[in-house]
Amino acid sequence: MSNNLSFLAGGGDVGRLIASYEWGGTALGPIDSWPEARRTAIAMVLRAPVPVALLLGPDGVMIYNDGYAGIALGRGRHPACLGASVLTAWPEVAAFNAEVLRVVLAGGTLSFRNHELGLMRDGAEEKVWFNLDYSPLPDARGEIVGVLVLVTEISERARFERAIVEDRARLRQMFEQAPSFMALLSGPEHVFELTNTAYRQLIGHRDVLGLRVREGLPELAGQGFFELLDRVYASGEPYVGRGVKVLLQATPDSPAEARTLDFVYQPVRDGGGGVTGIFVQGVDISDRIAAEHARAASEHQFRTFAQTMPNHVWVAGLDGGQTWVNDRMHDYAGMTPGALCGFGWRGTIHPDDLAETDVRWKESVATGAPYEREDRRRRHDGAWRWHLSRAVLIHDCDGLPRCWIGTSTDIDDQKLVEQALRDSELRLRLSQEAAGIASFEVDVATGDVMGSERLWALWGLPQATRVPLAVFERLVLPEDRLAPWSETGPRDGTAAKNVEYRIRRGDTGEERWIARHVEYLRDAAGRPVKMFGVMRDVTDAKQSEIRQQTLTHELAHRIKNILATVSAIASQTLRDTDLATARAAFDTRLQALARGHDILNASRWTTASLGGVVEAGLGPFPGERITINGPDLAIGPRRALTLALAVNELGTNALKYGALGDNGGHVSVAWWREDTADGPRLVWRWAEAGGPAVSAPERRGFGRFLLERVLAADFGGSVRIAFAPGGVECILTAPWPPTQWED
Repeated sequence: MSNNLSFLAGGGDVGRLIASYEWGGTALGPIDSWPEARRTAIAMVLRAPVPVALLLGPDGVMIYNDGYAGIALGRGRHPACLGASVLTAWPEVAAFNAEVLRVVLAGGTLSFRNHELGLMRDGAEEKVWFNLDYSPLPDARGEIVGVLVLVTEISERARFERAIVEDRARLRQMFEQAPSFMALLSGPEHVFELTNTAYRQLIGHRDVLGLRVREGLPELAGQGFFELLDRVYASGEPYVGRGVKVLLQATPDSPAEARTLDFVYQPVRDGGGGVTGIFVQGVDISDRIAAEHARAASEHQFRTFAQTMPNHVWVAGLDGGQTWVNDRMHDYAGMTPGALCGFGWRGTIHPDDLAETDVRWKESVATGAPYEREDRRRRHDGAWRWHLSRAVLIHDCDGLPRCWIGTSTDIDDQKLVEQALRDSELRLRLSQEAAGIASFEVDVATGDVMGSERLWALWGLPQATRVPLAVFERLVLPEDRLAPWSETGPRDGTAAKNVEYRIRRGDTGEERWIARHVEYLRDAAGRPVKMFGVMRDVTDAKQSEIRQQTLTHELAHRIKNILATVSAIASQTLRDTDLATARAAFDTRLQALARGHDILNASRWTTASLGGVVEAGLGPFPGERITINGPDLAIGPRRALTLALAVNELGTNALKYGALGDNGGHVSVAWWREDTADGPRLVWRWAEAGGPAVSAPERRGFGRFLLERVLAADFGGSVRIAFAPGGVECILTAPWPPTQWED
């Protein structure tokens, strides 16, 4: 090292870095130009045994020794901060250092102890503590040209001291918040030095700090506690009290209340082993003792109650084994006391029921769910009788499971009654279903209706548990609405007992007749409570009655019509012909009329199939030479008889003179719907083909009169007859659809 840099000799690693550093690029200028005063200050800093730094010039250019380099290196700043401004070298504390430069360069000094700074290390802020001293650095003329910094890092010690403070605070907090009561008594007079919240609650929040126990808690006089404290202090032996009774005042003027305590008097010793005070710690167990007494009283009351009950009462542990049963259980089973405890009760269960009982009981024990089970149990006389057992899990005041309490009730007689009731209900239901009867009841107070399955089917309503009466009232035809009941009938008990009315089903809208009978259940004052009733669909009976009346009327009407028809046939047949010929023609026409009657008798004179009438009318004629084709249509009785006579006339003439004669002709009978400008029409056509040539008769006989006059009139249409060279063609046109052709 040259003589110009001799001031750096003995400066360690940092001295060598200073020697090689290019200072010409800094505010300090080349190192050869540095004044002697600066060189001397740097030499002192480099040789200092503690971390020291110089902040030179207004920017605080940094020069420091190996001690300071260790601090900077640990935070990734060395050697970068050598020759750099302190403001840029430590940007996170730039404001702090700027204030240091301002004060010290102005001639002031600064000193900090346990000073906390937040310095960055590896991208994260680290809390560190320093003792810092800042002094002015003068040049040879006494002008302040820099700051001398003495740095002592005390982070480890600061963290340790803070941990001690925090530990003490936690201990104090634990002392204060401890659930047990605590107090520290000092000296032979037992002066209160510390008390926690629980202790202050115990003594009614009295301010006793600094007072002797005899002054702070005067009500303890005569209870032996002062003497006990004196003995512990004198002997140095701790005292443990359990379940100790004490009378304490909540306030100075209130009467003393009895409390029960568990506590310890623990001597406190100094470094020499001498007793200096007593630490008091304990628990107020008054509530627990009261709860235990209450529990004992409750258990006594429960067992007394259980012994007087007619049921079997038992208690089971959390493992499912019974720990107590009342005397009635032993008497019922004919077993000695205690024989049913544990799992001895399983021996009284019917073998066929035991497995399921075990499964159900184990499930409840495992899950805590309420237990309910019906099984058979052996009575002392060997009879197996049905029992209903129920049990619930009992919890203590802390919500923890404690035990199971259960009952077992003999329900064998009830089972027999229930079975008899089910049999009776089944018989009643079958009887009602067979008779088509629906049962119902009306709650007078709410107006709700409940009923059997048949009720909902009868009215076309969806199955329901209960619905308002108004739902049914809306389905009654308006003109019949006052028949079932008046506006207040269901509520005041004035509804008619037996009535028939019409409804419109809720699902199909179909009109049906209902017959109903009701009775009222009344309270002691005679007010109606419920209305019970039955009803059935009497639509078929009503229609039968109507048909009977109609039949009587129709019979008279049809007899007159038949007599008129026979009279007309006779009149037309016997006119201008010999007796034998007339008789044969008359017989044929009567047979055609009879065939029409047969078809109508099959349908009870309601309607007849148009095709069936044609087929029956052509039955006497050669069927292999006749084709019939058309849709299935229904026509009324009068049209059926007229059509039967018309088909007979056409067939007879075809057999005698036309296509059904010996020349091998053919007849086609067809009908269809034809859409016209006037609407849809029925077209019925008789067409002969392959027969001898025909011509129109010179006079109109019965057949033509029947076709052109009677057939056309009865069908409400027109008939056209054509005598074509190949045979007769007869065409009937009439309104469509068939509903317009009913009588």
